[in-house]
Amino acid sequence: MKKVFVNMDKCIACRTCSAACDYSHWDRRPTIGYGELREDVRLPFICRHCEEPACLEACPQNAIRKLDGGEVKRMNMLCTGCGSCTIACPFGVIEPVVKSYVISKCDLCAARVEEGKEPACVRACPAGALTFEEADEIAEKSVVVGASMTGRHPFFRRV
Repeated sequence: MKKVFVNMDKCIACRTCSAACDYSHWDRRPTIGYGELREDVRLPFICRHCEEPACLEACPQNAIRKLDGGEVKRMNMLCTGCGSCTIACPFGVIEPVVKSYVISKCDLCAARVEEGKEPACVRACPAGALTFEEADEIAEKSVVVGASMTGRHPFFRRV
């Protein structure tokens, strides 16, 4: 399965990826947050679309589902905004803020990917810090999977 990867050495913290996400998902909250590791390192954190998603298991409303392609998707009309997925996510990438009883969750731009395009955040990144690659192929590169350093990291805070 393809995932979005963040190369911290290339990220310039411009937030263009967040703007692209917001623009391409105008009907809901943006799903890319930013965090800070010390004062000099800022990076985006993005849903990892886990093999065994803790958010899916924690949802009492069955509002999070794993699609055939491996994407973990929130079903907007089933979400009651209870926040169980936010608490269960070990990477802290599901925003705890509830708007209209729907919690933000990256859908990996499923419609764009089906058309053979990259997710909006990857396409928009001016520094080339975000890539959309097979998880198995990226393991040898020196990149961090989106969201691997998040709010649960002792030196990391949201900005």
